Amino acid sequence: MLTFSRTLALLATAAVMAGCAQTQPATTGASGAPVASAPAMPAPPLAGTTWKLKQLNGKNVSRTPPRQRDVTIVFNDGRVSGHSGCNQMMGAYGTNGSSTLTFSQFAGTMMACDKADMDLENQLLKSLGTINGYRYDGQQLLLLKDGVAVARYEAVK
Repeated sequence: MLTFSRTLALLATAAVMAGCAQTQPATTGASGAPVASAPAMPAPPLAGTTWKLKQLNGKNVSRTPPRQRDVTIVFNDGRVSGHSGCNQMMGAYGTNGSSTLTFSQFAGTMMACDKADMDLENQLLKSLGTINGYRYDGQQLLLLKDGVAVARYEAVK
């Protein structure tokens, strides 16, 4: 009888454990009530969005307002404009609307700035001249050279 009791207890424990293993974890809010997971938001459109530079050639870009302006880029009807670290920039761009992107005819103002801002601007403009594609990473825009991210931008809210 002792063996039957042990076997029954083991079977009951195994059944409980198997039932728990198949239970999906519940997502709950602060009140403990179940919460539905939100679908991923679509990326903002390339054109008409102001994009702020977050990374360039794998290095984070941080600016200290108001002395340093954000490095931005805006695409609109085949024209590109923005702030390149020190000066305003403008030019032309071409895209197939889904993955290719090229820049041409860059021009900019000629203001003098701190050496660090000038260095960032020179590096950015040189890098933009090599871009041949883009893709989104969630809400961020990646500018690519041969499929490798050169610049990472986020939409300005």
